[in-house]
Order: sequence, then C-alpha cells, then structure tokens
Amino acid sequence: MSKIKLTAKRLEALKPGAQRAEYFDLDLPGLCIRVTPDGTKSFSVFYRHAGKVRRYTLGTYPTVTLKDAREGALAVLRDALRGNDPQEQKTVQREAGTFKEFAELYMEKHSIPNKKSWRDDRRMFDTYLLPKLKHIKAGYVTQDDCEKLLEDLAEDRPVQANRVRALLRHLYAWGLEKRTRRTQFVLTLNPCEYVPRLIEERARERVYADDELKILWKAFGEVGMVGDLFKLQLLTAARKGELVDMEWNEVDLNRAIWEQPGAKTKNGKVHVVPLSPPAVRVLESLKHHQSELNNPSKRESDFVFFSSRTGSKPMAWLQKAADRVRIESKIEDFQAHDLRRTTATRLAQAGVPDNVLKMILNHSLGKDITGVYNQYKYFEERKKALAAWGSKLMVIVSDFKKVKAASGKSV
Repeated sequence: MSKIKLTAKRLEALKPGAQRAEYFDLDLPGLCIRVTPDGTKSFSVFYRHAGKVRRYTLGTYPTVTLKDAREGALAVLRDALRGNDPQEQKTVQREAGTFKEFAELYMEKHSIPNKKSWRDDRRMFDTYLLPKLKHIKAGYVTQDDCEKLLEDLAEDRPVQANRVRALLRHLYAWGLEKRTRRTQFVLTLNPCEYVPRLIEERARERVYADDELKILWKAFGEVGMVGDLFKLQLLTAARKGELVDMEWNEVDLNRAIWEQPGAKTKNGKVHVVPLSPPAVRVLESLKHHQSELNNPSKRESDFVFFSSRTGSKPMAWLQKAADRVRIESKIEDFQAHDLRRTTATRLAQAGVPDNVLKMILNHSLGKDITGVYNQYKYFEERKKALAAWGSKLMVIVSDFKKVKAASGKSV
C-alpha cells in the first residue's frame, strides 16, 4: 500500500505493472486509486461500518475526475459517520425498481383506490413519463431529467406540462411518505420538488359564437368516434371525463336518460342526465356503428367510447382528436372543456334558473338535498332546458336558417 499526494499530473503518470497496485491519497485518508495490469485506473474509498473496513467504488478515471472522486469520497465518509453503510445502500439501490415499476405501484396502491381522476394519471404516465423514464431506476431520476422532459412538453402543451409536473411531484412525495425502501424503491429526494410551474395559468372564459359552433360541428364529423363525444359535450354539458367513462348499461335510449353512478362523478353522487332528441340520435348512431364493427374476433364493448386497440376499455386519449379538430376547423384555440362552458353560458342566456343550471352541470345545491331525491331534482326543468338548447343548436349547425330565408319565411 503506497501513500501519495494525488494530483491530475500524478494520476496521468501512474503506469501499470505486472501486479495490481493501489495508491492512497495523503490529503484525503481513505481515497484510493487502483491501477490494474491492463492500465485501468479506478477510484474507491475505504470506510468503517460496524467495526469492519468496507470499500466503496467511485468509478473509473478519467470518466470520474479527481475532483469528482474527492467529492464522492467525502459524501461516503460523511454518510458512514452517521452510522449508515453506503455500500449496502448502493447495492440496494442498484437492485431497486425502475420508474415504470414505481409508477405501477403508485397507480395500484394510491391513484386507483383514492382518485376519481386516476385515468388521467394513467394517461399521463403512458403518454409522457414512461416513454422517457420507464427504464431508469426510480431513485436515479434527477431534477435535470424532470426539467428537460417538462420543458420539451411545454413547447407545445404548457398547461399539460403543469399537470405532468404535479403528478411527478405527488408521485415522489407519496413514495417518500410511504417509505418505499420496503418495496425496493430507494428514494432520498423528490426530483421535481424545486421544478417551477411551466406557465402561470388563468381560468379560460372562451365561449363559442354561432358561426364557430357550426364550423366545429362539421369538424367533429371528420374526427371519428371522438367527434360524437364532443357533440354530446355540447348537448349535455357533461364533463369529458364522464363521457369517456359512459357505459351502455347506464344509458336508456327509450327513456332518454343517462344515469351516471356516483363512483364516476366528481361529487360522488348519482347524476341522472336527461337526453335531448339530438343527443339520443348521436347515441343511436354510435350504437349502430358499434354493432357493425363487431365480428367474431372483436366482442362488443361495454363502453360507448371504447379503445380501438382493446375494445374492452374506454378510450384514453383525446388530445390527438382535439388537434385534428383545430386543423379541420381552423379554430386554433379549441379546447374540449370550452364546449361545456359554452353550453352553460347559452343556457344561462336563455334564462335557465341558477338551481336548474347547477343541476345540469352537476354542481352541489347544498347539504339539504341528498339521496334519491337529489337524483331527479329539477329533472323536468333540466329536460326542457336541454331539449330547447338541442333544438337551437341543430338550427345553428345546420343550413335550416338558409332554407327558411330562401322560402321567404322569417328566421
């Protein structure tokens, strides 16, 4: 064992011999450079734990510089002084789960059991996070990794980048709180904790005018099944997530109602939606189209808006369809949620009372209205309001006005 003053110049001068040689640094006790007969030079640091001397490999020179080796050795020695065993922690971390496994654990143990928006989490993992991070050990994801991923996303979808950032922060906060070392996820910090929001968001106030509704309605017809979902948003003022989860057993086309179970609504209560004649026609068309698609190799889906890949699950991603609507309509700021806001605004302008409008939007009326009574509260009023709006919308999006004007009748 030789002791020398390690410098960059001295490291370069070290030559391989017939036997492996080790040189310890005079300035930092414990830091060692090993030179093998084939010329490989590698840094390591020796420390004591539980009365035994242990070795921690820092890396190969020159990939690991002398400065890097000294900083790494100091960190190991400090950790050992606290009573930890850095080498054991390194081994456990090397064997720990990947980001993909960590994400799946989060979905299974937290998101699905506790969040009504768990499908949004699933979509963000599948679309944005797993393609970039799935093979990286969960504990190795860095702040730089998070910032790069989010900045790239924010170039086209800044609001979505904020949502993904929030999911990342919560994922690691949950993991640290649950002490995921016991489940093979070695986490020492939240890599997204100090990543700032990509943009400051303001509540949108976008409401579509008649000419825009006509253009959008035509565009909806060009984007496939999801276009009918957008149409139903306008006709029912339902949230898009609730429409995505719509199942055929919840819909009674003869009675013209859609009964949303409490497990699927934002407020956790059953919500009965009256379906206007145009909404019924949209759903009848979807039912007919789905039956035409079915064949012995593809069973009928329980979902109205089903995944084209599996058929057994609801569609998971609407953004591409929204992008197509923007292209088809030339309305570059189109967003699906604006449809719900547009319907609510038009109903208010038509004089629909606040309590009826709140029930259409499935907002709370207060603690005094509960249970079965709440399910059908203002049902007739809501049915009448949505039917009137459906009729007006059909006039707006069709050429009915032109036909009446040409015949000399008032419009």
